Amino acid sequence: MLPPPRHCRALAAALLLAHAALLLCSIRHNFVTIDEAGHVPAGLSHWQTGGFALYRVNPPLPRMLATLPVLLARPDTAYDLPDDLPGRRLEWEAGPPFADANAERYFDLVCLARLAGVAWSLLGGWIVYRWATELYGGWAGCLSLALWCFSPTVLAHAQLVTPDLPATVAGLTATYVFWRYLRGPSWPLAWFAGLLLGLAQLTKCTLLLLYGIWPLLALLSWRAPDRPTRSRQARLGQAALIVALSVVVLNLGYGLQGTGTPLGDFQFVSRLSSGKPREARQIANDEPGNRFRGGWAGRFPAPVPADYLLGIDVQRRDFEGDWPFYLRGQWREGGSWYFYLYALAVKVPLGAWALVLFGAALALLGHPASAGWREEIFLWVPPLAILTFVSSQTGLNYFRYALPLFPFVLVSTGKLAFFFRTGRWRMATLLALLLAGSAGSTLRAFPHTLAYFNELAGGPSNGHAHLVDSNLDWGQDLLALKSWLDEHPEARPLGLAYFNHVDPRVLGISFSLPPLGPVRGAVDDRTQEQLGPHPGYYAVSVHFVQRGAFTAPDGKGDWRVVPLGGYDYFQAFTPVARAGLTLWVYRITLEEANAVRMRMGLAPLLQTRKP
Repeated sequence: MLPPPRHCRALAAALLLAHAALLLCSIRHNFVTIDEAGHVPAGLSHWQTGGFALYRVNPPLPRMLATLPVLLARPDTAYDLPDDLPGRRLEWEAGPPFADANAERYFDLVCLARLAGVAWSLLGGWIVYRWATELYGGWAGCLSLALWCFSPTVLAHAQLVTPDLPATVAGLTATYVFWRYLRGPSWPLAWFAGLLLGLAQLTKCTLLLLYGIWPLLALLSWRAPDRPTRSRQARLGQAALIVALSVVVLNLGYGLQGTGTPLGDFQFVSRLSSGKPREARQIANDEPGNRFRGGWAGRFPAPVPADYLLGIDVQRRDFEGDWPFYLRGQWREGGSWYFYLYALAVKVPLGAWALVLFGAALALLGHPASAGWREEIFLWVPPLAILTFVSSQTGLNYFRYALPLFPFVLVSTGKLAFFFRTGRWRMATLLALLLAGSAGSTLRAFPHTLAYFNELAGGPSNGHAHLVDSNLDWGQDLLALKSWLDEHPEARPLGLAYFNHVDPRVLGISFSLPPLGPVRGAVDDRTQEQLGPHPGYYAVSVHFVQRGAFTAPDGKGDWRVVPLGGYDYFQAFTPVARAGLTLWVYRITLEEANAVRMRMGLAPLLQTRKP
């Protein structure tokens, strides 16, 4: 393939610059999200202690790279943490004390860590551009890159200190090099593929899928070698090198800690590995066990680091629970196999959907725009495998788990540049309009890309009718609430139910927790006067408005459990404002409160009560 024309390279550079600018703006606009609150202190802990117990569930590479500049800023990490018990998620308990200890510059420290996400996303965009260019030409590279740069899902997660975008880019980059290797096998490319496969394993445990996907790709794209015997032996040796080197890199990433520990010495908490049943949704202080202890398998030395294996076990435990999940206005026990199909339908711009489906149709029909069935298979097997896997794990449903499938599909969509290259201007004009519509839809929601929903779903302002939690509300709008409160000093005292692991007092917001409403089916010893609603000003995360459960800061330094449906009474009121898209502000009068209380079967209030 000839290098792309100079103007294609210039356009690609402009797209990447625009992408970086959008991310840098988002970094300062959106507050620390729930998972980031744990990732940042965990990453610092890895550097300072050399251990990985503070965050086992996913490998350490993304958060260690992200927190390196934070480490140089010398944050205060002198706070106590609970004991490390089997299955305990210590990262969530590290978030609040780290925020409190560094309150004056907490957000600035997290923004420093977020810069790594910009670099990851730029690398991902460059690989998307290069792969599409090699398959379909320079204009195709620009088309695929534009879809990456203006994807609301990419923009949403590239700005965060979480492993989802790094794992997406690492998986893409490793698979791209493996594709290059299969096109022209060589020992240098085998070394490079093995190195990148190992680095990918250090980003997120989901990429264990690559050990199944790559052999399948090799089989499907196999071409008979010119010298069968000699080439077959070389290929087998190179395949062994790729696997062995990836395992070595994985172990080196953990400093070889616990590698070789007999399998029977571990304390597991998942049903799969412990062999013990447990109650659904139990996530802490699980009774550990080990189904391998006492047998021949228990004497087998683990070929991976201890914390890596324990992290997979804890993640498996979480997937085994029938957690309450919200979909299209309803909560249910456990997720749904079709969750990701539904989420893709409502959270991907309609213009992008049209382009992707058109590109897939051309590939299936063998249109001249395609690159041949072997190349197309290489772009479609990984996303289909990822989608199948995450859909099968119904214990947890988060749209971000599907992010690794995005770049492969976008590379394949680049083939539509065929209509530009061949001068078919009617079709080219339609495609250009679809691309512009997709980018425009994203920019209309910017910088609220985490809460993006397409027009079919009613737009970002209607996202709560479809999904909540990290699919919409991850605590990102606290800065917007702070700005609203600065402009409305009359909104005091404030009742605030905030969905996050960070206490809003780090931004100087004074508040108290709103009174919980009666929870159906729960034993409640509170008096009716203690139950909500009450008059006053309130700001409530949409996750809680839509009946979600979690813990919430109470404004006094403690945290309270909010049960499922604890704040659903706010659905009876109309918000007077929205801070961002996910913090809804209410002004409730005594008359309005009493009217709703009577419908709920509660005694009316006789006087105003401060929230």
